[in-house]
Amino acid sequence: MIAVLTITSVSESWIFVRREGDPSRSITTQGRWETSRMALTSKTTRGLYTATTSPFTAEGKLNKAAIAPQIEAQLAAGISGIVVAGGTGEASALSFSERVEVLATTVEAARGRMPVVAGITSPGLPDAIGLGRACLDAGADGLMVITPYGTNPTQNGIRDYYKAVADGVGQPVMLYDIPYLTLVTTQPETVRKIIDDGSIFAMKASNPDQVLFTRLVELAGADIALMSGDEDLFAVEVALGAVGGVLASTNVLPRTWVEIFETARSGNLVLAQQQFARIRDFIVSAFAEPNPGPIKAAQALAGFDAGPVRIPNRPASAALVEKMRMQLVDLLAHEQSLAPLHERP
Repeated sequence: MIAVLTITSVSESWIFVRREGDPSRSITTQGRWETSRMALTSKTTRGLYTATTSPFTAEGKLNKAAIAPQIEAQLAAGISGIVVAGGTGEASALSFSERVEVLATTVEAARGRMPVVAGITSPGLPDAIGLGRACLDAGADGLMVITPYGTNPTQNGIRDYYKAVADGVGQPVMLYDIPYLTLVTTQPETVRKIIDDGSIFAMKASNPDQVLFTRLVELAGADIALMSGDEDLFAVEVALGAVGGVLASTNVLPRTWVEIFETARSGNLVLAQQQFARIRDFIVSAFAEPNPGPIKAAQALAGFDAGPVRIPNRPASAALVEKMRMQLVDLLAHEQSLAPLHERP
């Protein structure tokens, strides 16, 4: 049987091709057939997605061998999906080709067992579309696209941006709203218009304004997958209408977070908040210094090889590492006491 391969894009050291008659599979220059892409929609995007760290060697090079153990732990915990090369993944410290390489390696490790979403954090439209296309060709199941920043866009400008990105990559994306970083807030009414344009299927909401979140649920909750992006507010936002979340601390305590999610989803917010209270002090520590320094330090304490951070990020201070070490003794014991996914009734 002769397989016809067509080059679909070239990005620095990566060449992406598709096999004729099988558009859901791709091969890279390294000769790996990637797993079939999942169709992420507003109805299929559910549960907890971990914003993974990008592991590096002591010399600062990408440590691809450390990615698979991370993914296996997330799968065993019951995590629903992965978001790579976002803020927690140090996207700003990765080259274009490294971002695609992290994505492709994660897709290979997941082997179709969970969706893998590529973080698109470039502020400019051409870069966002170019990286988005490359990541989709490398096997990404979806794209999480941050709001445009650095130009103080209007609400109509934000709407135009997502329309252009979705048209450019050929599919709807996940809107990532994080005003404390971008200084841009996507208003609920604008989100509604972007939905009507067919530009997004989901939204990661990282905004502590609960009045705004409630309005989002009212205007958009039935038509997109609303995902919480805030550990402190996660259980409350699930109770209000979020169908899941994209979190960073699930790198360290994935089973505990799945426990909290399942409790909140069942309608028992009081118990979910009690479960969160157990880890609250650690969560405060995990974000006491700029992300992902503390998260990577906590991963090391939990036995994962995340490696150092890259400039301009800084490693967690020695005092904070020691504080987290003490906090995690009981938390990791509880984590291990929770049954892995395949052993649950």
